[in-house]
Amino acid sequence: MNPRVIAHPANLQGRDFIVGDLHGHPDVLRGLMDHVAFDYDTDRLFSVGDLVDRGPNSAGALDLLEAPWFYPVLGNHDAMLLATLNLGHLRAMRREEAQRTAAYADLFARNGGWDWFRLYRTDEESCERWRSALSQVPLVRIVDPGNTAPAGRFQVLHAELAAECEDGVAVFWNDATLAEDAHPRWLEPHPVIGYDATGTWEDHLLWGRSLRYALSHEIPIVPAALSRTYVGHTITPPREGRLLQVAGHVFLDTGAAHLDQAERYRDQGLTLFCHQEQQGWMATATDMESVTLGNAPAF
Repeated sequence: MNPRVIAHPANLQGRDFIVGDLHGHPDVLRGLMDHVAFDYDTDRLFSVGDLVDRGPNSAGALDLLEAPWFYPVLGNHDAMLLATLNLGHLRAMRREEAQRTAAYADLFARNGGWDWFRLYRTDEESCERWRSALSQVPLVRIVDPGNTAPAGRFQVLHAELAAECEDGVAVFWNDATLAEDAHPRWLEPHPVIGYDATGTWEDHLLWGRSLRYALSHEIPIVPAALSRTYVGHTITPPREGRLLQVAGHVFLDTGAAHLDQAERYRDQGLTLFCHQEQQGWMATATDMESVTLGNAPAF
């Protein structure tokens, strides 16, 4: 089972970048890294997950897992791939884990994962390398938990830390509880918007869309004591160069999955954001655009 939370010290020598859902576009990422003069010795690159599917080079995106400067969290597409790679190990799993693995592997097939993976399914060396690497990727990365750097603490995860409650949508996690890898909340079953089924918080961090549902349905959102939280999962193009920011969450999936459909999705692309500099850059199919943080919507 993947680790839930991994903590990292502040980066006092270089910069911390966070990239949105990559979806098989490592070459576009490299272009962004060149644009910001990424320093491979001192800078770090965090990823909100979903390295694979949709784009032309999922295998190349998985190669990033071997880079010492790359710090991903697990996305739902990565989890579905990992489940598929684990199908040969079901007998060694507990019943609940085996059932979840089988369900996620089925979702991988139904979400188009086999479109690219069928070329590699007999490549035992690559499959085992990917399985081993993805098994070590956590659900959450917390950076600077002691707030020792001027830019302060932040965390990276795939979907969200919010769920519905009686009076609206509440961010149930806060900085203190999120740091507890064994917190009992992780295993609380509840309906997960986006997963469209009942799951635990391990599923919610991969699939949840409660915040986006609340925004579109004008449901009140109750903030929590939560540091800056970079997420992806739900395509959210910037508006007038500003990324959506609500309840501490900054949405970085700006539509890299649609980079090969430029005529239809001209305002979408892959975003790389620098935490220390508080600015980012989005590569579309034809251009490179600067992006900043938007003001949180008023409720």
